[in-house]
Amino acid sequence: MSNSSSKSVHILMIPFPASGHILPLLDLTHQLAIRGLQMTIFVTPKNHYYLNPLLSLHPSIETLVLPFPSHPSIPNGVENLQDVTVDYVPQLVTALRELCDPISHWFQTHSSPPVAIIFDVLMSSFAHRLVPSLGVKRIVFCPINANALSSFWSNDIRNISEFVRENIIENQQSWGLVFNSFIELESEKFDFVKLFMKHDRIWGVGPLLPIKASPERGGAGSIPTEEVITWLDSCHVDKSVVYVGFGSQITLNKIQMEALAEALEKSGVKFIWVVKDPVKGGKDDDQSIVPVGFEDRVAGRGLVIRGWAPQAMILKHRAVGSYLTHLGWGSVLEGLLGEVLLLAWPMQVDHFFNTKQLVDELGVAIRVCEGLNTIPDSTNLAQILKESVRENRPERISFMKLREKALNAIKEGGSSYKALDDLARVISTLCL
Repeated sequence: MSNSSSKSVHILMIPFPASGHILPLLDLTHQLAIRGLQMTIFVTPKNHYYLNPLLSLHPSIETLVLPFPSHPSIPNGVENLQDVTVDYVPQLVTALRELCDPISHWFQTHSSPPVAIIFDVLMSSFAHRLVPSLGVKRIVFCPINANALSSFWSNDIRNISEFVRENIIENQQSWGLVFNSFIELESEKFDFVKLFMKHDRIWGVGPLLPIKASPERGGAGSIPTEEVITWLDSCHVDKSVVYVGFGSQITLNKIQMEALAEALEKSGVKFIWVVKDPVKGGKDDDQSIVPVGFEDRVAGRGLVIRGWAPQAMILKHRAVGSYLTHLGWGSVLEGLLGEVLLLAWPMQVDHFFNTKQLVDELGVAIRVCEGLNTIPDSTNLAQILKESVRENRPERISFMKLREKALNAIKEGGSSYKALDDLARVISTLCL
């Protein structure tokens, strides 16, 4: 819903450089663009390709591309978290802080400078350093849900790192907060977050729909998208395929890969397994190694995709029935927009909070393993995989009810749709 008053309003979007953070922020950018707001997106050169689908739809969106500053602890050429481990978050943010001065200069010389910054939840210290000299509103975008954020905020901040403590305090002091979640799922958690924020400028706008089902959203994979979809089309039984993927950040070690491969082989199910490229600075001989001969033994029954996969498209396909996942929030939402049973293997950060919420509290997913270095029992896992596509389990039925609530939220007139309208309206008043 566009309105004339918002057309002169300009916002700067600042993503955190990781696929699971950049993509939902771009989806939010798309939603605000169709509501009439003018936007600029800041990225470094190696992350610019993420913008291509968005810019093809909205040529009026500007980009601010600045070179990634060098940092002694970051491997040369790395500009995205998916190329390293999650431990590099503070270093990436610290490096990007060096760009505050050129961004401030861009602000001061722009003919119509932004009235607000919408920044990723991990970039609060970056945005905080910009705002004092610019006099604009800071709005946090949170790609995780309110349950996970409130859990982080409830911890004793005296016992956490300086980076995390600073991040929490500055996020709580922001002018607004946007969640890629929906109020029907966690209204109590939204209210809990408001207690920390001490205001009610909080919007639940999720699940944010992908700009378009574009295979180039996150990079290239070893199997072209057309071949993946053709293979799925050839699976005549609906809900018979298991999709296995652990997002853009998780790599499995050699023993984990062997256990998972054995489970897939023993299960007899059809499957697609996405294997992430090894990270830089890791043990290259111990990551993402598909066991020798595995692909030959499962030929015709399974696909192994190395690198990026069109996950949203796969999960929406009628042939896919279950999804073995780390339960990152973006993956949960993509599973929700599809019609799959979630099999949870939480590994780090918010995964454990999501598992507690979805498995223990809501009963809409199944925990199959837990821990970044845990080795699953291949026989037990094989049985779970087999049952996940053969039984109409109660978790699937409950998940479908939650799915219906999510779809209603993003329809015109739904809670998330109205929240997006309200967010655009409130921002449009900042220049009045």
